[in-house]
Amino acid sequence: MKVIILSKSSYKEKDCIYNAISQDGFISFMAKGAQDPKSKYVWLNNPLTIADVEFLQDGRYKHKVVNNATLISSPMLGASDYDYLISIGVLTEITRNLLSDEEKHLAFGECESALNALRSGKDHCMVVLVYLAKLIKLSGAELEVNQCIHCGARNNIVAFSFEDGGFICENCQSEDTVKDLSGTQMKLIRYIFRAKDYSLPNIEMFSDDDKKKILTRLKEFTDDIVGVRLNSLDTLISAK
Repeated sequence: MKVIILSKSSYKEKDCIYNAISQDGFISFMAKGAQDPKSKYVWLNNPLTIADVEFLQDGRYKHKVVNNATLISSPMLGASDYDYLISIGVLTEITRNLLSDEEKHLAFGECESALNALRSGKDHCMVVLVYLAKLIKLSGAELEVNQCIHCGARNNIVAFSFEDGGFICENCQSEDTVKDLSGTQMKLIRYIFRAKDYSLPNIEMFSDDDKKKILTRLKEFTDDIVGVRLNSLDTLISAK
């Protein structure tokens, strides 16, 4: 079974319990002796490690027990770039927290693709932005990025309201409409929510300040509207 490790916890003296996702669902399992630095499974302890895992057919244990595991990829092996390491931490927190356990497996393919993009040298912040947008959609909190949220107009867009859930056009604005995003920053919101994959064409139009602004607003959105705190985003924002 191909799995992505999300978290681990100590169990007894040297064993570990892992929470992971496969393409089919959320799964917990145990690896005996994995806390021992000499264990052949010590690499399982890195979040977002992708592994092919086989389990013992033994009903004596509460958890599934690893019989054999093969490393497919680990985002931490050989990693030293600071922004890259921060981005891995952000992806981990997003995957753990933004979806319920029953929904987490829906992010399997996206998580694998985002990790591949980071390893290939894609812009760290843009990968995180696209991944966050995709998981916000999976969580059911999709934002309207194609037209005015009120009247459906596609022209003369003047603002984006996270509270209302999308773009606002000139005719639908009111005295209370907040216009704190530039035209380029509003284009960035549309870009990340419409991105098909992590190829990220034409991202040179977006500055680091644009990315930082949208990361900040999306953090506020997940904190206040979705009700999920993503504290690791603060570290990525301050690093930009």
